[in-house]
Amino acid sequence: MAIELGGYPWILIGIMFLELLFIFIPALIASKIENTSIHEELKFMGFQKNEDSLLNNIMKVLAGVSIGFILFLIGGYVIFIFKNIVVKNIFGNAFVKKAEEGTINTTPIAPNLFQLIIIIIMHILFVSVCEEAFFRGFIIKKFERKIKTGVAILFSSIFFAFYHIPPILVPVSTIVTYFGYYFIFGVILSSLFKIFNNSLIPCVIAHGLFNILILIF
Repeated sequence: MAIELGGYPWILIGIMFLELLFIFIPALIASKIENTSIHEELKFMGFQKNEDSLLNNIMKVLAGVSIGFILFLIGGYVIFIFKNIVVKNIFGNAFVKKAEEGTINTTPIAPNLFQLIIIIIMHILFVSVCEEAFFRGFIIKKFERKIKTGVAILFSSIFFAFYHIPPILVPVSTIVTYFGYYFIFGVILSSLFKIFNNSLIPCVIAHGLFNILILIF
């Protein structure tokens, strides 16, 4: 049976505040291990003064908006390819049906206008910012100190996928069926992060816009 978080908008909103842990817990742990301050670790993640030119910032915004729309447009096709072509042909219809039943639904069901506005704001200010700061700003940059960028992007995208289909909460069938979808999106957002010289701006905009479009449409 699917976990229907979307059926309880206020609970969903409360859970979204927990996204802040993606920022403060890694920063705290890293500061203890590396003998740095939390402020330094937050700056390392990408929370620092933006000194880029106006043109560069416009390019980041445009890139983020463009990628956000592209992710929204291709999302259904990516799921269809992995679920209905790859997984269904390998494991069968029953496997995919079980996978669908094991998903975690975070799309709000019948929220009122006030709740919907809050959820949209939360996606902009919390979800996209916190997830991008952790999966891109923290994981990729920390891993790059030890391994190549391509491998760091690979690990970041794997962690990103497992966060959205957590093994402790969903069955193996759900992980297998939806892993490719989240992994691909993780790679795209990670690549955007590196293209714009480790800037969170385009990634946050793309991620936030994609989530909002999913909510609205």
